[in-house]
Amino acid sequence: MAVHLTRQQSAAVENRGGELLVSAAAGSGKTRILVERLLNRVEREHIDLDRFLVITYTKAAAAELRGKILEELNERLAQNPNDPFLRRQRLVLYRAQISTIHSFCTALLREEGYRIDLEPDFRVGDDGECAPLRLQALERLLEERYEHIADHPDFAALADTLGAGRDDSRLSEILLDVFTRIQSHPDPEGWLRTQAAAFDLRGVRDVAETRWGELLMEDARSQVEYWHGRFVQALDLLQEDAGLERAYSESFDATLDSMDDFLSALDRGWDSARALLPIAFPKLRPAPRDADPALKERLSLMRTQCKKRMEKLRETFSDSSAALLADMEAVRPVITCLHELVIDFSHAYAAEKRRRNLVDFSDLEHLSLALLRDENHNPTEAALRWRGRYAEIMVDEYQDTNQVQNAIFAAVSDEGRNLFEVGDVKQSIYRFRLADPSIFLEKYDAFFPAEGAEEGAPRKLVLSYNFRSRPQVLEGTNFVFEHIMSRAFGEMDYTGDQRLYPFPDLPYPEHPDPRLELDVVDMAKLPQPEDEARIRRDEVECDFIAHRIRQLLDEKFPVTEQGELRPVR
Repeated sequence: MAVHLTRQQSAAVENRGGELLVSAAAGSGKTRILVERLLNRVEREHIDLDRFLVITYTKAAAAELRGKILEELNERLAQNPNDPFLRRQRLVLYRAQISTIHSFCTALLREEGYRIDLEPDFRVGDDGECAPLRLQALERLLEERYEHIADHPDFAALADTLGAGRDDSRLSEILLDVFTRIQSHPDPEGWLRTQAAAFDLRGVRDVAETRWGELLMEDARSQVEYWHGRFVQALDLLQEDAGLERAYSESFDATLDSMDDFLSALDRGWDSARALLPIAFPKLRPAPRDADPALKERLSLMRTQCKKRMEKLRETFSDSSAALLADMEAVRPVITCLHELVIDFSHAYAAEKRRRNLVDFSDLEHLSLALLRDENHNPTEAALRWRGRYAEIMVDEYQDTNQVQNAIFAAVSDEGRNLFEVGDVKQSIYRFRLADPSIFLEKYDAFFPAEGAEEGAPRKLVLSYNFRSRPQVLEGTNFVFEHIMSRAFGEMDYTGDQRLYPFPDLPYPEHPDPRLELDVVDMAKLPQPEDEARIRRDEVECDFIAHRIRQLLDEKFPVTEQGELRPVR
């Protein structure tokens, strides 16, 4: 069956010559493009399917993708039944590496693990098996520390600081949390030591020179600049009502002057900015009786909101730079001890696993990277050998990659030149699983558009057409995200490249109710009983959604399927 591709899709299928990052918006045919690109190279260049490494996010996605490749193969064979190469690909498909990253790492370690003294019959433990091992290793480590606590004053301070209550459960929780989070880094121990070094304050004269002070100063600037803009808009609105202008403008001008002084002081350091807080909010003059009530309420609400925010900002700057630096110097030994404890726990837990010939999912990634990359980040002999197996490495859902996985992809590819990555950073929802969407964003910002990229240079393509939704849905989605998504909130600006565009002339039947529905659940209006636990937000949202779905089913709300309307099921 002939596949009709758009110009954007054809470019994603045909482009060669360097690493290709495809930003594929929702409903843009991402899976179709991946399958078409794969089979395009197989058919045109006579490359066997097992010479491609295709990484998907879940086992279910890998099975679905394999099924779609087989379906497309069968359709091409129906058109060319006497093609022996295509017939052979149906057999080759079943040994092709179309899998999750962990399945790939398992295969790599089974074959090459002896190089790092890993037995080939190792077991992969799930969290149900590994969690008790982690607790056991941690309990033994803490018991040993407590037995010799007199010899470890820094550990004693750490236990006193974090060991709230009658036991050390809080300390254990923090140790396990830090350990889990650093597994997304290629070198967890090295990363921890780098963080500890940040507490070395020699030569630091102002807390704003530390990374934490710098973040707080940036946040303060962002907040004040935002409210400064709101007050400038308010002064423009006051011109619509002469009475309100006489009553409010003097106070509003004073607040703006105070904000200007604070913003200038931020450039001079922490204490200079601190000295200009609080932001001034002089008392408003009484508004005349004939003032516009709606405008009066709007401006009063804005001013009240700003005042509350500036009061919280004052709390941030409650201590002087010297006091904060002294506090940081005081906690440095405790932080260093915490990091060392995490490293010691990592070694103890690794020993427990090794004794049982067991690896967990993080081990699969880190051990694979150790096989593929030496201490200088150069490819090993094993990496070069595995590179030779693959004509191309294709990574689906690339926005949910972490730093370790990304390093593995680089190691088994031809310095990235035969990497094909597809995803949509707007759909990255797995940060709680340590996914790092900044990997996608950094490449997206750095790569040249594919049509102008030089041979061998990394390039990018954007698939912005949506084939799934009516224009009304896309217009509403764009409207919402243009207003809420930015680099400050969401790590990217929702601009032209990121908008969703309806593909022209898609045959949607006329709908009896084409309006877009946006539901907002106001949690502030919910009762909060004093004698009961707080109402959970996710439960309220789920309850609302379930009721709304029930309504749509009862109303037999019409939806489109294969160009015709039918009741929703």
